[in-house]
Amino acid sequence: MKKLQFPKRAPKTGDGRVFKNGTAATAMAVLALVAVVLVNLLVNALPSQTTQFDLSDSGLYSLSDATKQMLEEIDQDVNLYYLAQTGSEDPMVTALLDRYAGASSHVSWQQKDPAIYPTFAQQLGADDAAEGGLIVQCGDRLRTLSASDFYSYDYASYYTTGNVSTQFDAENQISSAILYVTSGSTPVLGRLTGHGETSLNSDLTSSLSLQNMDVEDVNLLSVSEIPEDISALALICPTVDYTEADLTLLRAYLDQGGRLLVLTDPSVSTPNLNALLAEYGMSPMEGLVVEGDAGHHAQGYAYWLVPDVQTHSATSQMDGSLVLMPFAQAIQMESDLTDIALTPLLTTSSSAYNKAAGFNMQTTSREDGDQSGPFDLAVAAEKTGEDGQTSRIVWAASAALNDAQTDSRVAGGNSRFLLGCVGWLTDTDTTATLVAAKGLTSDALTFTAGQTARYGALTVALLPLALLVCGAVITLKRRAR
Repeated sequence: MKKLQFPKRAPKTGDGRVFKNGTAATAMAVLALVAVVLVNLLVNALPSQTTQFDLSDSGLYSLSDATKQMLEEIDQDVNLYYLAQTGSEDPMVTALLDRYAGASSHVSWQQKDPAIYPTFAQQLGADDAAEGGLIVQCGDRLRTLSASDFYSYDYASYYTTGNVSTQFDAENQISSAILYVTSGSTPVLGRLTGHGETSLNSDLTSSLSLQNMDVEDVNLLSVSEIPEDISALALICPTVDYTEADLTLLRAYLDQGGRLLVLTDPSVSTPNLNALLAEYGMSPMEGLVVEGDAGHHAQGYAYWLVPDVQTHSATSQMDGSLVLMPFAQAIQMESDLTDIALTPLLTTSSSAYNKAAGFNMQTTSREDGDQSGPFDLAVAAEKTGEDGQTSRIVWAASAALNDAQTDSRVAGGNSRFLLGCVGWLTDTDTTATLVAAKGLTSDALTFTAGQTARYGALTVALLPLALLVCGAVITLKRRAR
């Protein structure tokens, strides 16, 4: 007969060990939760640049070095007011505003919901402010940005790619606005008119606007002297030569420390203007320059020059950007001047040569009698007068330097060069707002003819040949086994 087996009694809990273990586990969980909350609060209190990482190719959520330097030099409080309804904010804009506030203790930003604060902009004095835009304020100075200012669109790309290229340009716009409200004056660039001069291309005009420079037309026929508020004059490719009366005004302006940017078209004869430039040690060489080095001209066009950018205050903002100068004329500099400092800004390679026939040349190939390079294509002149006044001239002998389509081929390099020249002429630091708009799509690459040939040989010939050799070696080894 089997014995009945009864279950063993449960262990006594009177010693409290189970309860103590449960209490300890609960306490640990509470402490861990509190620690997580505290760490989260601490991280949220830190500047966004220390807690967020920008992994985008174009640095969409990062500030450029130029902007960081500009923010470090600010000693006035700047308020940024983002006019956006709660839930409808642009995350790219808010992330960028966080970066600005984190980079300077003098910059702060707030979101003002128009539904909650319908009269905020009017009370601040920004009557033109609209929803989705930004108000930048420092003391009594204001500047408003609209939502459309944060993005730029390249519709020309639609015809080649089928897509409209979109770029995020908010950093340029915000940095420009901060510079405007914290500065006391606005430089004025006077564009000479009345002699068939060309208007400034749209990219350069936009860059000047971002630099907070105003552009005003100056007609030498209607003034007795250059206005005092003009910081520099732009003489862009006249189709009619200047008269002696015009030159009298320009000489008087330069003698008083005036500044002059000159672009000339080699196809136009301007002997009177050349005489003025000769007084500053510069003269044009008859003909057109052709490049013999494939690395210094566009593919297939030896007279579309890609010159070397020389070191100068006017070129400090280039940062590796290319300049494209189709149909350029060489500039000769006098070497025995004592009161004028001449500095080349753009130069060809030593393989360049000059075709004296110019636009009537029969061939772009080098011929006997062609003068050899290198040649100077843009020159800066600085003259100090007896009264201590310093006058400056920058001369570039290529009309296409101001052409928008040519500029687009080098991703705005021509405009960057011209803006740097204007900055040097007006004693303005142009590096603060020279920030490339950040593309939301892939950027196009620009290659010279030499680079195209090298990369083509690599991909079409060398790589396939290397694969064939490797395949043959592997096949022979297997057969030998």
